[in-house]
Amino acid sequence: MSELREVVQRCNPDFDPARAISWRVAGPVADSWQEWIKVLFEPLLLPHLCRVLDYSSRQSAREIILLDAELNGNLKAWPRRHSLEAGRSMLQHSTPRGERLMAKLQEAIEAGAAFGHFATLYGVRCSAFSIPVRSAVLGYLVQELSVGATDETVRLKLLEASVESVNEFLRLSSNGSTENLRFHG
Repeated sequence: MSELREVVQRCNPDFDPARAISWRVAGPVADSWQEWIKVLFEPLLLPHLCRVLDYSSRQSAREIILLDAELNGNLKAWPRRHSLEAGRSMLQHSTPRGERLMAKLQEAIEAGAAFGHFATLYGVRCSAFSIPVRSAVLGYLVQELSVGATDETVRLKLLEASVESVNEFLRLSSNGSTENLRFHG
């Protein structure tokens, strides 16, 4: 868990554990988390984040902007709004020098060509710091969990329950079973 905290600290240094990203607790925390994993994370956010990481490694701003727009169209109102708020919060903080891709995305957001979803911007930041794909994805989950699972033991248990689906997705992706994903790191 400490490695994942370091990933979060490096890629989102001003992370606010009280700010929701896309998970909203509805009912018992564990049930709500599993529902979010099945309905939003596995089908949308996990593939999105992995594609952003891949395109970021190639400095492909155009493709990342298109992915951000696609995510915007696929998210329901509540997660869309909170994802955008978390993304804008991330943009308000200084970007490390030499992070040209993030600067291009910020210009696209200001021009209305991109939206600035948190998963998109977080993926770009992880790539800028050469964070391995699995660590980046699990770091993303740690941030989502921070809002709804305030107890460290519960957070760890829910994260552990999510690792299998992440590993399976990455395994299939590395075998070429998930459309055009390449991974670096």
